[in-house]
Amino acid sequence: MYTGLVGRKIFLTFLLIATIAIFGINLYLGRSKQTSLNSPKESSQVFPQAKTVIPPVEASEIKSMDSPDGKLTLLMKTTKSDGLVAYSFSISGKEIFGKAVDPSVSFSIPYNTWSPDNKYVFLKETGPADTNFFVLSALKDSSLQNEQTANITGLFSSKYPDLKIQDVTGWGGVNLVIVNSIKSDGSRGSSFWFEAPSHSFIQLSTRF
Repeated sequence: MYTGLVGRKIFLTFLLIATIAIFGINLYLGRSKQTSLNSPKESSQVFPQAKTVIPPVEASEIKSMDSPDGKLTLLMKTTKSDGLVAYSFSISGKEIFGKAVDPSVSFSIPYNTWSPDNKYVFLKETGPADTNFFVLSALKDSSLQNEQTANITGLFSSKYPDLKIQDVTGWGGVNLVIVNSIKSDGSRGSSFWFEAPSHSFIQLSTRF
C-alpha cells in the first residue's frame, strides 16, 4: 500500500515536470517565431545602384571640295560641342583656318572655292545678320607679305562704307575674286575684283 502511494506520487511529479517543460518549450518557440517575424529581412533590402555618368559625345561631320585638277582637297570638319559649333578647314593634313561659332552661324565651301592656280580658297560664313567671305592661302609655306587669311567683307566695309557686299561669285582669274555690291538703298552697286595677294579692291566698269 505504501509502495503504491509513493510510486503514484513519483509519477504525478514526473508528469507535472514534463507538462511544465513542454509548456516552457512551446512558450520559447512562440516568442522566437514572433521575434523572427518582427525582424527586418536583410535579404529583402534594396540598395540603389550608382548611376554611370556618360559624357556627351561630340558630333562631327566632314565635307570636302577637290581642286579643279584633283591634286588638292579642302576639308571642312564641323564639330558640335558645349553649345558651340567648331569649324576646321585643312588641306593636305594642315589646318589653314578654324573658328568656333554660335549654332545660328554656319560656314560653307562654295562650289568654285579654289583659285585657278590652287593657291587660294574662299569660304562663306552665314549668320543671322551678316554674311562674311574669307580668302585663305592654300600653300603650306606662304610667301604672302600680308596675313594668310583675309576677311573680304571686313576689308570692303572699311574701304567702301556706303556699299555692302551682295555676293562673292568666285574667281575671275589668277589671284582675283569677283565681288558684287549693293548700295545703301538696296539698288545694284559696282562689281570689284579682290586681289588676294595685296588684299586690295579694283572697281570694274562692268557689272557681273
